[in-house]
Amino acid sequence: MKKDDYFHSKNYTGNHLHVDNFKDEFSPFIEGIAWERTDGTMDLFFDDLKEEEFQQLFVNKEHYYDKFKGGFIENVQTNEEAYEKFRQWVDEVLEPFRNGQK
Repeated sequence: MKKDDYFHSKNYTGNHLHVDNFKDEFSPFIEGIAWERTDGTMDLFFDDLKEEEFQQLFVNKEHYYDKFKGGFIENVQTNEEAYEKFRQWVDEVLEPFRNGQK
């Protein structure tokens, strides 16, 4: 399946879930959005990227990026999985990149 077909707006219901990485008041608050697909699953996106982050984390790695939704992280089945996968992505990808551990 082509990316354009998979990510076409007709495949989304418009419902969405805001997910975050909140651990405690000393952690930076980072938020993503899980967009509900017509098949009941959700696509997890992050759109609060600086230009360098966008280039290094999505474009250079050939990951899908949408101007409205942001960078595609992965498809999930449940709200709980959306939170879990987003926190894992922040811990393993975004925070190391932002802390210079690319």
